[in-house]
Amino acid sequence: MAPDAPEKPFAGKVAAITGGGAGNGRATAKRLGSGGARIFISDINTSSLEDALAELKSGGVDASGGVFDASKAADARRFFGAVIKRYGRMDVFVNNAGALRAQPFLEVTEETWDWTMDLNLKGAFFYMQEAAKVMIAQAHSPEARHASSPQASGAIINIASVAGIQGGMTLSPPYAGAKAALINLTKVAAAKVAQYGITVNAVAPGIVNTAFNWSLDEEIGQKQLGMAPGKHFEGRWKPVPLGRVGEPEDVANAVAFLAHPDSNYITGETIVVAGGLVMR
Repeated sequence: MAPDAPEKPFAGKVAAITGGGAGNGRATAKRLGSGGARIFISDINTSSLEDALAELKSGGVDASGGVFDASKAADARRFFGAVIKRYGRMDVFVNNAGALRAQPFLEVTEETWDWTMDLNLKGAFFYMQEAAKVMIAQAHSPEARHASSPQASGAIINIASVAGIQGGMTLSPPYAGAKAALINLTKVAAAKVAQYGITVNAVAPGIVNTAFNWSLDEEIGQKQLGMAPGKHFEGRWKPVPLGRVGEPEDVANAVAFLAHPDSNYITGETIVVAGGLVMR
């Protein structure tokens, strides 16, 4: 960021984030909100959504949101309709919602495959598609035509995973496949919407200190393997060259960079946020 950059680089911007109730999505909402963005978040969990909104508002962020299913194309249309109704525009979309079910390769069921793909790939694609439609409409607006920034119409950031780059690390083969496809679709979308001044990039987190990863420690490490609490999780992040587990704020910082006008000549790329665990 340039030395003379404003203290609130996202002032006047609107950022929409799926899965914003917890973990990386919540940290991203706080990061962009602290930079001046108005925030709209979704989550499938009402309690998490309300808690995140309360925290954002207590920090002085103009925040709103709703319960939407990130695996449904129909909900993608409803989600962006709600964003536009509330704020009238959208400048940044963070395609964050996702989850996995830990199942070994030989035990993956068709139901798990479909559930994983619906959430992490199909839903992610249609949310990205709807975001692009909103931003393309903005690209044709009088405001965009007279804007000084080359990135006048928006930034889309997909949250992928190192599992989509180095599949052997995954606890869920369908999840690794979905995230690999999402990384490729990021390139496809970037090429198709570049003419409108829209950038599309991805962030691929490694092992991050979230409630989700701690739940895997309990389900796999403690219940299945009889390990002491935290040992399974520790074993996953210990190989990280930088010597620490990732934090949601690490992911949020990468998203903020890609959302910032300073990155408006970067598109179709994937930034790995994994402390060196995966190097490309």
